[in-house]
Amino acid sequence: MEHYDNACAKYYNSLNIKCLPLTTWEFRKDHFSDVIMYKRLQNNWSSKQDYLKQAHKENRELIVTDKNFKIVFVSDTISHISGYRRDEIIGKSPTMFQGEGTCIVTRQKIKTALTQLKPFKEVILNYKKNGESYWCEIDAYPMFDKSGTFTNYIALERIAS
Repeated sequence: MEHYDNACAKYYNSLNIKCLPLTTWEFRKDHFSDVIMYKRLQNNWSSKQDYLKQAHKENRELIVTDKNFKIVFVSDTISHISGYRRDEIIGKSPTMFQGEGTCIVTRQKIKTALTQLKPFKEVILNYKKNGESYWCEIDAYPMFDKSGTFTNYIALERIAS
């Protein structure tokens, strides 16, 4: 065993390998990039409630839209309820989840809340990527920057039971 250890030490010393400090957490990219991206969005808000933490704690999905109501952030587990990957969702409107059976009255209530920049809670019939429908409970809140300008909408979503 002693000869083996010496032979290994001699071999590895001959490789001229430089030790570098760990400067990335790429092996945990999805989780950390979620947190970093969310923190960047949150830095602009006057309210500092951590909706990402709340979503994880309550087993909900988090969707954040910009002021034009295009999705700019989704939690990494969004595919569990929708079947869509995050790259298929970013940049689109949350109406992408609605379909033929989605109630027009509920759509109108949501649209009214959005245009008035009011929080809302609704249960709506949504559709997965494969066309299967599901009832989705949505709690949504407008977010404003420190000067009171509307910046984002936050939606906490889960399958309604």
